[in-house]
Amino acid sequence: MDLTPLKSIFNRMFGKWADSPNDQQYYVKILFAFISAILCGIGGQAFAGTRGVMLGFLIYVLSLYVIRYLLDIEPEQLGGIQKMITNSLFSYLMLWTVVWTLLYAFSIPADILLIINNP
Repeated sequence: MDLTPLKSIFNRMFGKWADSPNDQQYYVKILFAFISAILCGIGGQAFAGTRGVMLGFLIYVLSLYVIRYLLDIEPEQLGGIQKMITNSLFSYLMLWTVVWTLLYAFSIPADILLIINNP
């Protein structure tokens, strides 16, 4: 499978930080946190709970593959595979959770809100 078109897209998006692999991985993870939060938030009830958490973690793993194989960043450049996984993890989790929560809170149907407010 030829990944050249995807590599060129991601290198165009994150190429300005090519001299700093830590910055590249941070911005990739932040982009993927936004993507996963938007998917979970727009999904509404379908992604409320475990499904949303699983999607968020799967997209985090996808971001690791993008960093490793599409941006060609070796784990040794970041301090090893463990550093590649744990660097920016907290930022990813916080951004994903906050954006997902905000989108989900504003997408609750009015009927459900009436049921909740009028027991």
